[in-house]
Amino acid sequence: MVKDKMVELLQEHFELNLYEARAYVALVGFGVLTPAELASVSEVPAPRTYDVLRSLEKKGFAISQPGKVNKYRPVHPENILEKFIEEWQERVKEELEAKKKAKDELLQLMRPLIETEIPKYGVEKVWVVRGIRNATLKTKEMFEDVKEQILLADDGYIAINLESDIIKAIDNGAKAKIIVAPNVLQRLGTSKIMDYYKKGKLELKVLDKFELPMLICDDEVFFALEDMAARYFNYETQIWIKDFRIKALFEGKFNEYWKKAKKA
Repeated sequence: MVKDKMVELLQEHFELNLYEARAYVALVGFGVLTPAELASVSEVPAPRTYDVLRSLEKKGFAISQPGKVNKYRPVHPENILEKFIEEWQERVKEELEAKKKAKDELLQLMRPLIETEIPKYGVEKVWVVRGIRNATLKTKEMFEDVKEQILLADDGYIAINLESDIIKAIDNGAKAKIIVAPNVLQRLGTSKIMDYYKKGKLELKVLDKFELPMLICDDEVFFALEDMAARYFNYETQIWIKDFRIKALFEGKFNEYWKKAKKA
């Protein structure tokens, strides 16, 4: 119904609650109403009409006419809705400036912590990462920090969804060797990764099957534990390790895959 749509829009975009929205629509439709009349023509409960109308007045959507029995009329929709938007824009602008100022102040206060030589993540060299969002953030962080070498054995996510991060790391000087499954290679057809491969800026091979997809960036290793149910719900458990000995073990496995793989 049109009335329901009007109520929905007022609630969703103009910060009126359900009863306020119903009352305003009724006022626009009838022009002038007393609290008792409002209860009879709208779905606002009689005990709530006084409070609802006073709230509308306070928010600028209605004007009261004092008398033996108070009457209320609506502020013209074009005027109040435009005024609301103008005030909202100003409020958002102020909130945005406040957040930017808070960000600058926080960065200034945190600079001694960021620049200290004490390890930022304590002495831990192993992290458990759960969920596709967190895994993506961790992978992006690895590509941002890599200086020398990227080794990627990918069966379906990283090369396609984090292509720009890989390309940026290569542009910053990292060398890359990438192994992908055949289905991933097909999807890389006109990608930047394929373009860089053809130009000799990275090495790319294809392998039908590999049991252990992995990402190695310098001394950091990232891999997923096998859990088909978790993969179905995008909540795989993945392990991040920073240790040159573990890196050497995984690099050995990667090199096994590399020898078996065929050029793209």
